[in-house]
Amino acid sequence: MRTVQCIACGVYNKNREACKNCGTLLSYKKRQEQRAITERHQRIETAKNKPPSYIENLKNHKLLIFRVFGWILYSGFTVVSAIGAFIAWLVFAIAAG
Repeated sequence: MRTVQCIACGVYNKNREACKNCGTLLSYKKRQEQRAITERHQRIETAKNKPPSYIENLKNHKLLIFRVFGWILYSGFTVVSAIGAFIAWLVFAIAAG
């Protein structure tokens, strides 16, 4: 027979996995599993909402050389995107008219 004191309310419980008074899990192993599952779901949700941006991380880096490299990459991507948009517009304009 196992007697465990609840960490939340202090009530002693005999042979239970959850406190009879407040319902808190008493097993350390089960609390760790629950916490790991919760953290995994939170990491997945944050990854879905905001993908990592390596260019943004480089632009805000503490070393100057990495910041300069990040701004160069950012500027290059912006210029290439603008050229691509212009070419797409030009192709559609020629096709339309």
